[in-house]
Amino acid sequence: MTSCTGTDLRSWALAGAVGLLFLAATGGLSVSAAVARDDPAAVVGLSSRWVASVAEKAPGLTELVSSDGAVYYGNLRDLALRGSVGSIDALHPVDQLQVMFLRLTIPSGRLAKLSGDEVLLLAVEEGWIGQDLRRSDELREVVLRGDTATGRLFKFGLENRPDRGRQYFSYEDGVWRVQLRGERERLENDFRSFTRRTGLSDSEAAFFILETRLLRKVVPADFVAPDAVSAGLVAPVSRGRVGLAAADVLERDVAQDQDARPRLEARRLIAVRESPGNPELAAATIADVDRSLRYVVMLGDFLGDGSGYRLERVDEDRVWLKWGDERVVLALDPESPPLAELHRTAGAAVSESSLLDHAKLGEDRVGMMSQWRNTGLRGRPQLLQQGSLVPEIARGGDEISGLRVGRALPGSFWDQLGLSEGDVIREVNGREVNSMIRWRELMGIAENAQEISLLVQRGEREVRFITRTIPPRREGAGA
Repeated sequence: MTSCTGTDLRSWALAGAVGLLFLAATGGLSVSAAVARDDPAAVVGLSSRWVASVAEKAPGLTELVSSDGAVYYGNLRDLALRGSVGSIDALHPVDQLQVMFLRLTIPSGRLAKLSGDEVLLLAVEEGWIGQDLRRSDELREVVLRGDTATGRLFKFGLENRPDRGRQYFSYEDGVWRVQLRGERERLENDFRSFTRRTGLSDSEAAFFILETRLLRKVVPADFVAPDAVSAGLVAPVSRGRVGLAAADVLERDVAQDQDARPRLEARRLIAVRESPGNPELAAATIADVDRSLRYVVMLGDFLGDGSGYRLERVDEDRVWLKWGDERVVLALDPESPPLAELHRTAGAAVSESSLLDHAKLGEDRVGMMSQWRNTGLRGRPQLLQQGSLVPEIARGGDEISGLRVGRALPGSFWDQLGLSEGDVIREVNGREVNSMIRWRELMGIAENAQEISLLVQRGEREVRFITRTIPPRREGAGA
């Protein structure tokens, strides 16, 4: 066993970088030239080529990977084409996500023709793996054990910062190659960090990531294997959006069963939005705790749970729902626990749910994230994923005059605040958004505040939204 650290490794890292520059100049990333098995410099050089080729998304990166990498991605391809719900559900969430990305982003005919190496390259191009790697990462603490080697990736020049995790190598056909085990471990660690921050179960977190990356609603039909359809084992199913029934259909259903008194015991008001001077923009976020569903409804909209209740009135911390001649009032409780905490108290076995279960929960609703049990995953990373805010620069100057909304995913916390694509946020809680400091203040308010006031420029007019919510989260839990 050979172990190397310190100055020698830095020298080898420099040699690897020089070699990489030569390879870039000659247009190749090949590792076909034989190298000594007990040479740590070869491992360091390979690591440098790997992180650089991932950053460049260079096609030749597949030549740097051990043979089991192509097998791994070949198996994910086969599961995407033919895997049942049960076989996908048995995978680790990071593998579930890659299988579903393959299934839902690549036509089955094309996917069937891709080799394992080609799927690997696609995974890097799409950022499914390798996102955490940076060209300047350094491999240190290299340990050689026969035909295997390990090392740790560190951020260049940051001696006291945590490392990026282990990297693994195997000696095959006279050269060292990168094992994908390290990339998978980083994915798993990132996923585990996400579930700790949000308080979501594995399946909830995976489903949230799936919808956010696809930028569309995921429905039960998405879990039908493409090859099962082509083989005639199941009937083709539309993958279009599954919408809420039209108002006239709901009215008819309610009229047919006036004796079926809806139950509202499990409904909870978790956010109220008003717009002074614009009553038509008022909305409420109402949760069905039993079913883990959440509905963002505007005035006049049906609740969306099939009960036939319609949102009739919004006033500060209360909303009025109407069903036939009956009216029910729901009140916002600012002292109540966060919704996720209440749901866990109710004893729901959320950890046993599958991705398909979550798709079924929201299949009668239009829009992404309509089934989340919190008030919008109000941690900073999740808020940034749910929409994009771009600084608006005043003409003739370099100062920020607001934040333009590039997108706000339906059902997201930004959507609940009233924001739409193209809006420019001018003020937050009475303070102008005119600097990067104010931008950071907005993120802090969005994460933590129970009352949020926004002044928005919408086209030629200004609109103010005031949103009141339940507590956003408890320590170590989601909203």
